[in-house]
This record gives sequence, structure tokens and C-alpha cells, in this order.
Amino acid sequence: MPAPSAQTRKERAAYHHLSQTLRGLEEDLRWGLTDSARIPPEWHDIAAADPVPVKRHISLRLDEDVLRFFKAMGAGHLSRMNAVLRAFMQARLAGVVQGPEATADARAQDVLAALLAEMAAYERDKPALEQRATHGPKPQEALDELTARLDRIQRLTLDMMG
Repeated sequence: MPAPSAQTRKERAAYHHLSQTLRGLEEDLRWGLTDSARIPPEWHDIAAADPVPVKRHISLRLDEDVLRFFKAMGAGHLSRMNAVLRAFMQARLAGVVQGPEATADARAQDVLAALLAEMAAYERDKPALEQRATHGPKPQEALDELTARLDRIQRLTLDMMG
């Protein structure tokens, strides 16, 4: 889990919901979903009522082994699948699980850091390289190094743009 100070209120709430969902899944899997003594009979009526989130009918193709795994746990396999997807959604919202967009953001930050470092090095070394290019024994080498550094900056800039 990320450091608490780095999490937003929304991320903390999603993390809390994720942990509750995971605890519920763990208990259901451990104790079984039907005929459990820990579930009062009245709760079965509550469970049969429409849940707060509206469910939508979709057509979904699943790998056969995934479907077999959930069906092997007995009745309610679609609800368990939904709970797993909800847990994943909450993990993403809480920042516990990172997705492609988080990876793209991290890559952009890495490229930006490299670009800034390259530009700082160029600005730092530019006077000495210009001095070598105009008054040094091998001016072409100094010009080639300046050109190479500018090419790296240009490549990083293009990489930042996509």
C-alpha cells in the first residue's frame, strides 16, 4: 500500500472498500456460500434483493479454465466473478494496482527527468566545448560532442511528445 500521506481521500476510501471486499471473499470461500451457520436465514432474503449497484446484462467470453474454476465453487459463480472484478477495480482506484496509464505516466516522468538532466549537462559543459571548438587542438571533436548532445536532447524531446 502506498504511504498514507501520498494517498488522496478517494484512494483511501477505495482501499478501504477493497480490503472489505477481499475479507468478505475470503470468508465466503473459507466457510462456503450456502448453508453456512454464520449467515442468519433473514440475510438470504437480503442477498436475494437487488443490490444497490445496477447490474447490466452483457455478453462476455471467458477462458474455459477460468469459468470452470468459478463454477466449481458452486452456485453464485457470476456474483463471485463480479466481486473479483470489483476488488480489482477498487485496487486500481486505491492505487494498489497500477495499470498501463500509470506505467505510461511513469515512463513520461523518466523521459522528462532524462531530458532535464541532459539539458543541464549541456548548459554546464557548453562553454568549455565551445572554447575547445574555437581554440582547441581538435575542434571537430568538440563540435561532434556538441552535436551529439543536441541530438540526444532532440530525441528525448520527441520521445516526450509521443
